[in-house]
Parts: sequence; structure tokens; C-alpha cells
Amino acid sequence: MLSFRRISFIAAIALSLSAIVVPAAAHPPVVGVVPSTVSDSAAPGATINVAKTVHTPVIPPTPDIVLLADTTGSMGPAISDVQADLTDIVGDITLAQPNAQFAVAQYKDFACAIDAFAFNLDQAMTANTAAVQAAVNSWTAPPGSGCDTPEAQLNALFELATSPAVGFRTNSTRIVAWFGDAEGHDPSGGHTLAATIAALQAAGIRVVAVDVITPEATSLDATGQATAITTATGGVLLTAPTGDDVSSAILAGISAVPVTVSPSVGTCDPNLSLSFTPASQMVTSGEDASFTESIQVSPGAPQGTTLSCTVNWLIDGNQVLLPDGSPDPAFIQTIDIDVLDVTAPEANCLPTTNPGGKNVPPAGDNPKAGQNPDGFYELTATDNVDPDPEVFLVDLGSGTVFGPFDSGVRIKYTQAPGATPSQKPIGGPGSAVQWHITGQGDAAVFAVDDAGNVSDRVLCLVPPPPK
Repeated sequence: MLSFRRISFIAAIALSLSAIVVPAAAHPPVVGVVPSTVSDSAAPGATINVAKTVHTPVIPPTPDIVLLADTTGSMGPAISDVQADLTDIVGDITLAQPNAQFAVAQYKDFACAIDAFAFNLDQAMTANTAAVQAAVNSWTAPPGSGCDTPEAQLNALFELATSPAVGFRTNSTRIVAWFGDAEGHDPSGGHTLAATIAALQAAGIRVVAVDVITPEATSLDATGQATAITTATGGVLLTAPTGDDVSSAILAGISAVPVTVSPSVGTCDPNLSLSFTPASQMVTSGEDASFTESIQVSPGAPQGTTLSCTVNWLIDGNQVLLPDGSPDPAFIQTIDIDVLDVTAPEANCLPTTNPGGKNVPPAGDNPKAGQNPDGFYELTATDNVDPDPEVFLVDLGSGTVFGPFDSGVRIKYTQAPGATPSQKPIGGPGSAVQWHITGQGDAAVFAVDDAGNVSDRVLCLVPPPPK
């Protein structure tokens, strides 16, 4: 059951912050690529188009989140709100992304005698929530801290972007959740706005800025610094109407970070090639990204084989990982394409021996006598895929079709105009000829493979008996 505090916390996101728009998820609470498997068949040279949807997580994957606070004199109520609600902030984020980690930092100002420091990293990146809570609880905002109105946030952001002590993980989604109520000195600690933005971009950090409205200060974005920083880093700028709304704003901002979804082709058969429209797509985390996947089968692909491929769907250029660091299978797609057999078999009608297997009667010099005047033939078929295509014999006089036969069957064919077409077995197990077939005209042989491809007809010419 939700506690009253958690209900109030969630309600604050929807009702208390009129300046904050939290995009609703466009799908049920599932993540990953759909469909995750493509199994189809295609002819060589064909293209298959598949509509793909990537459900992105509400919180970007593998998040490394730095909580950065202005801890000067006017920020007491905002700091207290975050200290009280940190369990909810961390709990909601780790519920969506169990491998989330957090760091804690604060800034005040230079040249202010009351301040012991202008920037301090209170806790490096960690999954230890107790350590994160202890670091946030260490924040204090003594009266008069900061001295003048502008503070040292540009220096703080530059330090977070460049110091290895922060401990950002490789291939993590890096977010600085920054809240304050006043603009910053420019430069600060020798770092200009432009240099700070460049450092944040180089480190791949998204900045979520929360402008806290307090009676004592102006605005975090009074000189446009917060807008410039969040825009340049792909972050968001939100407003907390009161100090009590800061926690809700931080969570809402982290949930509204834009992410870029892109496919990365993994192991793929050389006879398959993939293309995607669009090549990548930026959406708010938690929304769906839509693509058209085009799977091209090469014209020379071996018929009757299965071609396979994998696609990793990346978020912000990184593979989505499970808490144990292994790839998340929900974002890995598999493709299996059966290459159709589109080549017809070849049939032959070959003169063969008589039932005793002694000799092949000669064709003679008279073309009207047919290939074999005695009508003994071996019917064969070969195919590029099917090892045993079926063989059929058609009486060209009546259209009667005999078969199917196995390739290599031996027959005697008799042309008898006016007779009823028929098929009868010949001899016993040792006979070299299996069937005696009677038709009204000459015969032709054709073959059919497993894919239904039909060969050309090959004539089996036999003279009718003399009148």
C-alpha cells in the first residue's frame, strides 16, 4: 500500500507544479523493441519492410545522477525538501532502473568569507543509498552564505564535467540534477558559460535544472544561463514554485530527459543487409520511437538457406544493460529469413535398357521412330535445393498425367492412339523396368520440387505401332 507521504509526493508532480509538463508514456509499462524477432521468407533480391517500435524506459538506462545543490543562504527550504524526500527520489528511479547510481555535490561562491568552499563533491558515484542520504543530509545553508546574488554554479558544473573523482561509469546516462535560485558569475573559477557548456557536452552530461522560486533571490535563469546549459546538453529546465516542490521537480525533470534511439547491426549474414528509416530518433524518455526496418536479401543469396542477423537497439549510443551488466535482451532483435527456392528443377527422358537390362535398343536413322523405338526410358530430375524432386509423365495425346515417380524410375511407354491411357507394373523386384505406361500420343516428362517450381517439359518420343 502506498504511504500518505508517497501519495502526496506523486500528486505533487501532477498537481502542484503547473510549470512542469511530464510526458505520459505512450504505451504500457514495458520496454524494448517490438517485434523483437522477425521470421520471414523471401526470394533472392527481395526486400522485407518491418515496422519497429522501441519502447524507451521512463528513466534513461544505466543512469548516473549527480544531485547538485545551491547551498547558499536562501536555499534552506529547498534543501530540506530534498533531504526529506530523497528516499522517494532514489526509490522511484531505482524502481525503474535498478542499476542507477548517484553522486552528491554542492556549490556556494568564491570570495565569500562565510563559505568554506565554492564547490564540494560530497559523495562520488555510488549505489549505496545510505551514503547518498548521508551526503545530502550534510547540506546546510547558513544565513549570508554566498554573499552576493550570483553564485558559483558554472565552476561546479565544469568540475563535475571534468573531474574523474565524480566516478561516472562508462556508457552510462549521465545526468546532473541541479537546483538553485540565483544566476551564476560568468566566469566562475575561471570558467565561462561557453567553456562550461563545452565541458558538459564533451562528458556527455545532460543537465536537468530546477529554478527554485524564493523571495530572497532572482532566478536560476535570470541571465539565461540555465536555458543555455539545458538546451545545449539535451536536458530540461523546470520551475519549482516553492521550496517544497523541488523534489517533485527533480524527479519530473529526470523523467523528461530526451534520449536518442538508434539501431546497431550486430552479427549478420553477408547476404543480408539492413537499413532503417529514420537512422535514429530522439524522444522523451518513456515515449516510443518508431522506425521502418528494411531487410534486403542479396540477389545471389543461396536458395533454401536461412539467413540470420541481430540488431542492438541503443539508447544515447549505448547498449541497454541489466543490473548485472549483461545486455538487456529486450533491446536485442533477431532476424531469420528463409531464402526461397525459385529455381525450377531439370527433367530428362533418357533411353534405357529393356526389362532384362541387357541392351538399349538403337534409335535408328528414322526420326519418326523416336528416341527409343521400343519405348524404354529412364526419367530423371535434379534440383538446386530439393534432393528428391518428383517426376511426372504426361501423355500428350490425352493430357493424362502419370506419377509422381522418384527420379531414376524406368518405364516402357507405348503410344496407342485411341487407347485408354493406363499404368501397370512390370516384372518383379529384379526387373530393370518398373512401369508400362500406355498413352494416346507421345509422352513428355517434367519435374516438381518441394517449393512447387515446375521444370520445362522434355519429350519422350515413341512411334505408334504400324497400321
